[in-house]
Amino acid sequence: MKKKIYKNILLFITIFLLIIISISVANEYIEYSVKPGDSLYKISQIYDVPIIELRKTNNIWTDTIFIGQSLLIPVIHEDNNDKYVSYTVKPGDSLYLISRRYNTTINRIKNINNLSGNIIFIGQTLLVPESVSDDTNNKQLYSVSGRVDISNRTHNHTFSSQENKVTNPVLPLKKNEFTANYRENQIIIKYKPVFELQDVNELEKANNLVALDNIETKKGRIVNYEIPEEEDLLELIDEYKSLDGIEWVEPNYIFYPASIPSDEYYNRQWNFININMEAAWDVTKGNENVVVAVLDTGIIPEHPDLKDNLLPGVNFVGGNNSYPIENYSITDTDPTDYTTFAEGGSHGTHVAGIIGALTNNNIGVAGINWDVNILPVKVLNRSGGSSWDVAEGIYYAIDKNVDIINMSLGSNHKSYLQEDAIKEAYNNEITIIAATGNEGSSVYYPAAFPETIAVGAVDSNNDKTSYSNYGPEVDLVAPGGGYGEGIYSTWGYYENENLYSSYNYMIGTSMAAPHVSGIAALLTANGIIGPEKIRERLINTSIDLGNNVKDDNHGYGLVDAYGALLGKKIASPVVFAASIKDNNIIIKSEIKESSKDGSFKLNQIENNNCYLVAWRDINNNNIIDAGDYFGISGAIDFNNNTNLQVIKANYISDISLNTSYNIINN
Repeated sequence: MKKKIYKNILLFITIFLLIIISISVANEYIEYSVKPGDSLYKISQIYDVPIIELRKTNNIWTDTIFIGQSLLIPVIHEDNNDKYVSYTVKPGDSLYLISRRYNTTINRIKNINNLSGNIIFIGQTLLVPESVSDDTNNKQLYSVSGRVDISNRTHNHTFSSQENKVTNPVLPLKKNEFTANYRENQIIIKYKPVFELQDVNELEKANNLVALDNIETKKGRIVNYEIPEEEDLLELIDEYKSLDGIEWVEPNYIFYPASIPSDEYYNRQWNFININMEAAWDVTKGNENVVVAVLDTGIIPEHPDLKDNLLPGVNFVGGNNSYPIENYSITDTDPTDYTTFAEGGSHGTHVAGIIGALTNNNIGVAGINWDVNILPVKVLNRSGGSSWDVAEGIYYAIDKNVDIINMSLGSNHKSYLQEDAIKEAYNNEITIIAATGNEGSSVYYPAAFPETIAVGAVDSNNDKTSYSNYGPEVDLVAPGGGYGEGIYSTWGYYENENLYSSYNYMIGTSMAAPHVSGIAALLTANGIIGPEKIRERLINTSIDLGNNVKDDNHGYGLVDAYGALLGKKIASPVVFAASIKDNNIIIKSEIKESSKDGSFKLNQIENNNCYLVAWRDINNNNIIDAGDYFGISGAIDFNNNTNLQVIKANYISDISLNTSYNIINN
C-alpha cells in the first residue's frame, strides 16, 4: 500500500516538474543590460538569437539601442528534428543577410555548414533551417541606395483621419493632447456606393443631421454634417459605425498652424532654418523676463521691428575713465548708433535683431526670441572702441542682472582688464558669448577667454567661411553668411541728422554670435540657467560638422536650437521600404539608420513597387507625431530605376494630429 502511494506521489511530482519545465522553456528569457560597444548584431552573436527575435521580444523597430537599456534575450533550444534546405550564395550575400532572410543566427548557419569563419563565396551551397524559412529565397529581392535630405522647414502635411482595423498597428500619427481635436458638433460620413440616396435622406431625417458639405466620389458619397446639440458626438459615431451602408465615420478634425512667423522677409532668413528654429519655436518662443545685453555700436532705438523688445540703454563711448573700473562712468543714457550709410550702417541694430526682432507682426524679419528684453550697451563706434569702455559695459551689465552678454567684437590683443571683467560676469552666473573674429586667423579676444562661448561662422551649406577665425578655443559655429548670402536682420543708419530704420544683409562672426546668444536666451526661458549649464547643453546637442570630435574649424559643431531645447543630440533618420494600402504603411525591408551625410542602402526589399520612408523619431516613443521628421517618396519600380533615390524629410509641426498612417511591421 505504501509503495503504491509513494509511486503515485513520485508520478505526480514528475508530471508537475515536466509541466513547469515546459512552461519555463516556452517563456525562458535572460535579462541583459546594454553595455558600451554593444549592438543588436553583437548580442545576437553572443546569445545565438536572431536579431528579428530580439527586436520582436523587446518591441523595438530599429537597430538602435542605448547604454543601460534592459533587453530580454529569448532562450532558443535546438530542435534536432529541424529540416534544412540548400541555398546558393548570390552576389552581395553575407552570413548576416542570409541569417536575417531565414530568421536564424549566423552561428547556427556556421555550425550546420561547419564554417570556421564568416567568409562565404558566390556559388557556394549552404544548408539553412527550413523550419524558420519565410520563403523569401523564392522571392526576387531588391536593393536601393539613396540619400535623405533633412529640411528644418515645417511641412504642413494634410493629415487625413480614417480609422482602419489592422491586426498589429504600430506607430500611428498621434494627436496632440493639449489642443481641441475636432468640431464638437460635426461629423463626416462616407457612404458605401451601394447606399442609395433615398437611404441617405432617411438617415439624415431620422437623426436630424444637417448636411453642410459633400463630395461625390466613384467609391461613395462623403458628407460633412452638423449634429443636434443634445447628441454626444462620440456615441453617435459609435452608433453609425455599426450600420451596413457606412464605410467609415469620423469627427471633423481641427488642424492648427505651426510656429512659422508671419514676418514679411522671413523667407530671406535661411539662417534660422539651418539652426532648426521652426521646431524650436514649438517648444518655446522666449520670455520677456530674460535679459540679453548687447555690447556693440548702439542701436536705432525707434526701429519699428525692435523697439518694443528694447530696454533703456547707455553709452560708454567718449566718456571719462572711471577708477576703480567697477565704478564705471556712463557717458550718457543715449545708446543711439550714429553710423552713416556710407560707413555700413548700424552693426548693433543688426546683431540685436537676430536675437530678438519683433516677430509674427507681419513686417520685417523674425528674431530668435519672440519675447525677450534686450539691453543696448554702446561700447563701440564704427571705428572701434577701447578695452576700458568694453570693460565698463561688462560691469554695467553685471549690475543690471542680465542673463546673457553678447559681444560681437574682438581684438587679437589679450586685455587683462577685459579678462577680469569677464571673470566677474561669469562668477555672477552670466553667460558670455563672443565672436571669434573675421581675419581667417587665430581666435580673437574676448572669445579666446575660457569663460566665454566662442562662436565661429558657417555659410548656408554649413561650411566654415573663409573669414572665420579658428583654433582650439572655438566652441560652436552658427550662420554668419558668405559672400552673396548674408544674414538678413534689422538695420538702420544716420544721415543728415536723421535716423533711418531699415533691413539689410551683413556677414561675419558678429552675426554668428547672436544666433547662439538668442538660443541661450531660449534655454534660459526654458529653465536652463547659468554659463556652464548653457554651455554644456549647447555643446552636447550641436550638429557635428567634422569627424565626431571637436576641431579647430567648427568646435563641437553647428548650434541646434531644437536639440538644445530638447536636451538631446538629434540622431540621423531611419529609412525603410514600404507598401501603402489605404492609410497603412507596411514595412517591406530592414530598417536602417542613414549615415551622417544622409546616405543609405537598403537590401532585401520584398516588393518591386515600394515607397521609401525616412523618419526621425525625436522623442523615441515609436510614434510618428509632432516634433518628428518624416518623409516619403513616390512609388519606385526597382526593376527599371537604379538612380540614387532622394527622400525629403520635413519637420512635423506641433499641430493637432490624428491617425493618418498606421505603420505595420510585417
